[in-house]
Amino acid sequence: MKPFFENDLGDIYQGDCLDVMKELPSESIDLLLTDPPYGYSFLGKDWDRAVPKVDIWKECNRLLKPGSFAFIMSAPRLDCLLRMALNLGEAGFEIGFTPIYWAYHSGFPKALDISKVIDRRCGLKREPVEMPGRQRSALCWGEHYACGRQEIDFTLPASDDAKRLSGGYAGFQPKPAVEVVIVAMKPLSEKSHTDQALKNGKGVTWLKECSIPAEDGFSRFPSNLLSCDKVFGGDSYMFDLDMWFEGKVNSLPKDIADRFPFLFVKKPSKSEKESGCESIGPKKWCDDEESVDIPQKRNRAERHNYHPTVKPVKLMSYLTVLGSRPKDIVLDPFLGSGTTAMACELLERRWIGIELEREYAEIAAARISNSGLKIRASLEKERPDS
Repeated sequence: MKPFFENDLGDIYQGDCLDVMKELPSESIDLLLTDPPYGYSFLGKDWDRAVPKVDIWKECNRLLKPGSFAFIMSAPRLDCLLRMALNLGEAGFEIGFTPIYWAYHSGFPKALDISKVIDRRCGLKREPVEMPGRQRSALCWGEHYACGRQEIDFTLPASDDAKRLSGGYAGFQPKPAVEVVIVAMKPLSEKSHTDQALKNGKGVTWLKECSIPAEDGFSRFPSNLLSCDKVFGGDSYMFDLDMWFEGKVNSLPKDIADRFPFLFVKKPSKSEKESGCESIGPKKWCDDEESVDIPQKRNRAERHNYHPTVKPVKLMSYLTVLGSRPKDIVLDPFLGSGTTAMACELLERRWIGIELEREYAEIAAARISNSGLKIRASLEKERPDS
């Protein structure tokens, strides 16, 4: 089994993860960290049509050492979340743990605008409406989206039926504000978590290393909420995950510490996503714009990293530290654009990544090759002035 890409710390295998994992030795992995398909055909992508099946999670379970943890990203939509959790449980994982929630403010609506569908069926062209950014940011519901300063398509209904049903969206799919990290564990081989930790260092998470700096020089026990910067206002930068990521202890005013007992991590910036991918030909990450409703024009631009669901390096770094130690081996069977591997590179973990789509494996290889000091410099640029 020849890697698609390899370096001193890890390998990318391009192909079906089930086939690749069958070639790996049992109980050889220390942490499973992955962002798998969520199961709702995001942007019409075939690879996102279903959550991973039980046999995939069974192979992951076989590869993990007893007591090793798994952090699996999931959609908040109840059917997708339950299906993911049930499949993990059926595969033999223990799932009776508190999930981690990553809250943010910059997701775009996935609901289908009924009036647009009606006009499209009638073959009618909708007239665009231009309005200043301040007016755009003030609008929230109806036929418009609240997207701050982003450039958005505003159009007026053309047909009578579209006008009558303007502001109606299919089902209930509000603007997403949270993603779930399911916490699972391979069952212990010993009688207790203490016995397991004494035998192989597993059965534990490293919560102390993920704690929050406090005013008195001590640290606060981490909560299960990681929130995007600015969700809770201007004070949030004091809990920016940048500070944890760089190992700095920050003094926090007591009133702030009492109000916000959790860390903040932003969605990845364009520079973080694109760094290292300059040699890859640009492409839109949504090939069929007619099949999905994309209100933001910026999402239609061509990109070098055109994977549509890139996660922040800091988020995956935080989870990596939470579930592993230096020199441990981390597995990501749905590598995507390579963020898990990048986190491992920065934190001196060994890693194995598997990606079905060749074009995404190429993006991951380019980003990983560019990680280390270059990625640190890219992330540093995004820090807010304090």
